[in-house]
Amino acid sequence: MHIIFNMAATLNTTTTPPRTPASSQPSSLKRKRAGPETQPLTPPSTANDPEGARLFSRAINVLSTAATALSQVSVLYQSDNVARDGLLRAVQAITKANEAGGKLIICGVGKSGLVGRKIEATMKSLGIASSFMHAAEALHGDLGDIKQNDAVMFISYSGKTGELMALLNHIPSHTPILAITSQTKPSDCQLLEDRPNAILLPAPIHELEEVSFGVCAPTTSTTVTIAVGDMLALTVAEALHQEDAKDVFRKNHPGGAIGAKSRRIDKEQTDTNVKECSGLITPPAV
Repeated sequence: MHIIFNMAATLNTTTTPPRTPASSQPSSLKRKRAGPETQPLTPPSTANDPEGARLFSRAINVLSTAATALSQVSVLYQSDNVARDGLLRAVQAITKANEAGGKLIICGVGKSGLVGRKIEATMKSLGIASSFMHAAEALHGDLGDIKQNDAVMFISYSGKTGELMALLNHIPSHTPILAITSQTKPSDCQLLEDRPNAILLPAPIHELEEVSFGVCAPTTSTTVTIAVGDMLALTVAEALHQEDAKDVFRKNHPGGAIGAKSRRIDKEQTDTNVKECSGLITPPAV
């Protein structure tokens, strides 16, 4: 019994070493999370490696193709009688509509519709009354936007967009019809077949987009259409406002960087005028 008691006492007096808290473990033993800085990075492409060179070639091809298309449409309006006649007649029709209290209604769908909205915005900023009419909505009530002295301009690369063709019978016969299409002759444009007095504004491209880029997404064609629309807008503004065209634009565009630039120019001109007048002597009172 005495031996057993001594063994129990020995067991009771033996202490267990304290456990080290997890928080006090050396940081080198903790498991680290993998962060972005520990992940391998793919170096960016450069113009010298094959992939970068391929992408650059693709990008430059897009720009050079657009430049060629714009150059060729410029030559067209310099030399082709149909294009030149169409531009002058279009300017006359839009100017006449504005002077009579009417407006130009621009109509299109898809990418051509988006281009039409851009042309409408440019026209408005230049003080040319205009609005946009979506071809699909036109058949559901928006035809009511066409008034007595208005003109309508279709935008369609194919010249035979179904939604636009469906509108023709619902547009008054006295309303001038204009069209920006890829055709260079009115007789080749289905939109103008039943409108002998319709006006064609050619916007052709020298090469189909599928041939240029391997995909037929509207790119070169929309670039040329925007350019023809800009040409038309600026030419009409010149005919309508003459030397006041610049002031009309500044009045209609007071916001953004353009508006800030106009205000800065006005202030500089005012300061110059004040300096020029500061040397005048006030005559004595009589």
